[in-house]
Amino acid sequence: MNGVDISHYQRGLTIRQIREAGKAFAVIKLTEGDRLVDSAAFGFYREAYGLGFPVGCYCYSHALSEEEAAAEAAFLLDTLRGFPMPCGVFLDVEEAEQLALPRERLLALVRAWCAGIRAGGCIPGVYGSAGTLWAKLRADELPEDCLVWVAKWGGAPPSFPCDLWQTGDSGRIEGYGGCVDTDVAGSGRFEALVKGADPSQPHTAAAAEREPDLAVLALQLLMRLAGRWDTTDGMPSAAFYSALRAFTEGMEADR
Repeated sequence: MNGVDISHYQRGLTIRQIREAGKAFAVIKLTEGDRLVDSAAFGFYREAYGLGFPVGCYCYSHALSEEEAAAEAAFLLDTLRGFPMPCGVFLDVEEAEQLALPRERLLALVRAWCAGIRAGGCIPGVYGSAGTLWAKLRADELPEDCLVWVAKWGGAPPSFPCDLWQTGDSGRIEGYGGCVDTDVAGSGRFEALVKGADPSQPHTAAAAEREPDLAVLALQLLMRLAGRWDTTDGMPSAAFYSALRAFTEGMEADR
């Protein structure tokens, strides 16, 4: 079963094009850290919802502790409110500062992420290179329900069991001029989630039912508009992000 993973770097690509290319799923970058929503995420998610196309999602992590990983999980669940249940919610672990952490600390923050996502009613997962997930984290020591998504471009599949295998970054979709990351379902677990997906049902997990956080809601509203302040690479400018962070922190300080 083949699919793709996408973010603001694939702006201009549509879920319909992905489906018509014969792909069975997409994994969408939804958040980054515990404050930022990917500027293309809502558009991708809404189109997938309308087409009944299965998607997973991920957070590009900056967490360096269990507390920060838990905060990233809570923010993603808040952002996910009202969208269909994803086929796995992954923590993308690839920042140099994270990989420099002692093994036990890195493993602890991944476990904290899994606990937060699990409490929110979703299936947790972790993404990383083959070296990170085996030599550093030891995939066999992750929580039993944690999906393993491995980046190993070209050549043979990973030498250890995984649920999803990212095979490269140069995939092509007819009608779209750019490249996409390509993925293959590597185990029955992820494939079963894709086949059992019900995009008609919105996510209503307990963690997303608490009273709305005004700072989070304001952030979501502004990030929905972020595409209007794109730079040439498709990302809102660094100045926009800095202003947005200051705005959000100010709202939290006033509460």
